[in-house]
Amino acid sequence: MNDIQINAPLRDFNTLQLESWAAFFASAGTREDVQNIVHTAISRDLPLNVLGGGSNAILRRDIDGLTIHMNILGRQLVDEDVHHAVIRLGAGEVWHDVVLWAHSQGYYGLENLALIPGSVGAAPVQNIGAYGVEIEQFIERIEVVHALSGDITTLTNSECGFGYRDSVFKRAEGKHLLITSVDLRLSKKPICCLDYPGLRNAISADPVTPHHVLDAVVAIRTRKLPDPNKEPNVGSFFKNPIVSESVAARLKDKYVGMPQFATEHSQTKLSAAWMIDYMGWRGVEECGVVVSDRHALVLINRSAKFASQVIDLASKIQSSVQAEFGVQLEIEPQILGLDR
Repeated sequence: MNDIQINAPLRDFNTLQLESWAAFFASAGTREDVQNIVHTAISRDLPLNVLGGGSNAILRRDIDGLTIHMNILGRQLVDEDVHHAVIRLGAGEVWHDVVLWAHSQGYYGLENLALIPGSVGAAPVQNIGAYGVEIEQFIERIEVVHALSGDITTLTNSECGFGYRDSVFKRAEGKHLLITSVDLRLSKKPICCLDYPGLRNAISADPVTPHHVLDAVVAIRTRKLPDPNKEPNVGSFFKNPIVSESVAARLKDKYVGMPQFATEHSQTKLSAAWMIDYMGWRGVEECGVVVSDRHALVLINRSAKFASQVIDLASKIQSSVQAEFGVQLEIEPQILGLDR
């Protein structure tokens, strides 16, 4: 098993800096590397796991099978017309660096998604979103390697099954698809999305430019969210729950000031952070894990070694919110591995 490490430590491959070990580990710098690793896994009957920046993963102590670190780089203009440019990005590119680069090239639309931690390959999996924008709005196509065969294919936007913090890559029918590159269609004309009130209120300029949006998003996120490079975390730990209009109405009558946001299909999005705050969790620390005093959706690892310590605190938060509001909070990052 050339270039494949055995019992490899993964502490440096997850932004929570948890102690974890991969039974087998390999880094892939090209799609051909991914194919070779897949063929090795198939020949040895090993399940596959994928890590990018590790900013959306909770790693338990032992990760069975073969873990691929997706390290494919590259930024390329593959098509353009008067109005749009299509750029191809390697799955291992750092997302925020890509946002800054695209903006500097005059390719607009990603500014609202600035400073979201993680890699390009992970962005479609979560359908990352912020301040009224989701990445699905820009995805043209995605190249993948099939983990069951090593074959390469591409998926169109409609084939990715995007939803709120969701995609086909998170579901059973798509978990075998390993993303190697992502094509984004961006605007060559300056565009600004100011649907999110907090963002619009943070910008005093008139007219507003994409540069104003970029600066405002970076400033807001820097002020509200701890830097994972300084305080180990995975960003938003829980999804904002979506409930029926009747449930939302009941909660609004009982809890004055509860933020609610209308969504498609006559449903309502609730603020997980507000409910966690209401239950008094902000600033609480247990077993080396603390709920950030800057944003209640963020759990920071101060001294915990293992995923179980993080998950235990998260479970207590979920139970308290369920008991009070009758709403189940879903953990946003993926949990991988086992504790033996």
